[in-house]
Amino acid sequence: MTWATRQAQVLRLLHAHRFMDTAQVHQVVFEPVSLRSCQRCLTSLYHQGLLVRVQPSRGGLGGGSSGFVYGLSAWGADLLEQIDDAPRSQIPYVKDPETFTPERVRHQLGVSRCFIALWQALETIVDHRLERWNSDPHLRMRYRASTRWQVIHPDGLAQVRSPAGDHWLFFEIDRGTQEFRRSGAKVRRYARFWQSNTWRSEFPMFPELRIVTTRQSRVARLVDAAEAGVRGLVALDSHGVSQALQISVAWAPAFLADPLGPAWEPTFSEIPVRQNLLRDPRWEQRVE
Repeated sequence: MTWATRQAQVLRLLHAHRFMDTAQVHQVVFEPVSLRSCQRCLTSLYHQGLLVRVQPSRGGLGGGSSGFVYGLSAWGADLLEQIDDAPRSQIPYVKDPETFTPERVRHQLGVSRCFIALWQALETIVDHRLERWNSDPHLRMRYRASTRWQVIHPDGLAQVRSPAGDHWLFFEIDRGTQEFRRSGAKVRRYARFWQSNTWRSEFPMFPELRIVTTRQSRVARLVDAAEAGVRGLVALDSHGVSQALQISVAWAPAFLADPLGPAWEPTFSEIPVRQNLLRDPRWEQRVE
């Protein structure tokens, strides 16, 4: 693969995921090429004015620091518009490099870690793959609630391809700072999205909602908040929301170590139970 091709891949990666650190770019674009080659490529793009970068602080989903975090500059977005014929308005870039701070990138880095963990886990399973992944800000879904239009914007959306059919997943990253009441309200919006039937134009089935939290102590409270949020809907039983929605909560280190493993799920009537992310026995067919 040529140097120019890898540079274009980096620009497209940041178009899709907005921000990534050096290690994440290396995992997606450069492996098994050396990390040093990845660093040279990113540094070159930065000095060409196509990328902006910031040194992140430690902590957050996944923890640690992996060199610089990169995003597209205005020039980088201009170049992508030319080489990919992409609508300029749909290319996320950093408008003001002075405001490109570690706090701004922390949440998106957590989303990217979830994407990489799921992608790599699926690589170990026979006849399964991550067919599609979208990250915010490319996820804006409108639905009608009563007489008004509402919008949900998940942090991530995954489509997993398997012999048994496709599996769809919404992702929400909980950074441990949001009130549980607001977390429940967010889940309620997903339930209303399901009720609207608007989702049927894009999905053959309603995606599961996976909430990944940075604090283990929040898992049980988030499960309770999710159930409370759904129970807040009018005529819950008549709409069948509690049976149709599949919601689960995972602690970030456990999820990143085994994204297909068990997580806590509300039952809307009994004690929360642990369920595997993908409910198909064939998911256990690991590559030898």
